[in-house]
Amino acid sequence: MDKVTKFLTLFSDFDLVVKEKRKTTLKKAPIGPATAGFAKADLEKELRRLTQEYKRAQRSFKHNKISRQELFDFEWRIFELQEELRNIDENDLM
Repeated sequence: MDKVTKFLTLFSDFDLVVKEKRKTTLKKAPIGPATAGFAKADLEKELRRLTQEYKRAQRSFKHNKISRQELFDFEWRIFELQEELRNIDENDLM
């Protein structure tokens, strides 16, 4: 008696029903002008703070205290924030 038949004989009283899970899509809630204004202000504030950190990171890189990859991470985050700000402006949410 192999393991599969042994398993089937032991658990023959159980029924196993498999249902396909339906994909759920997230619906984006419309953003009002007031919310967009707060979001844009917060993003601009974060961009200023990150720009200052990036300048410090450049100095640290010149003194060989951080790697090129860490400096690139700062640059990438600045790029992401600029893209988010650009998306808010393009969608005329203000």
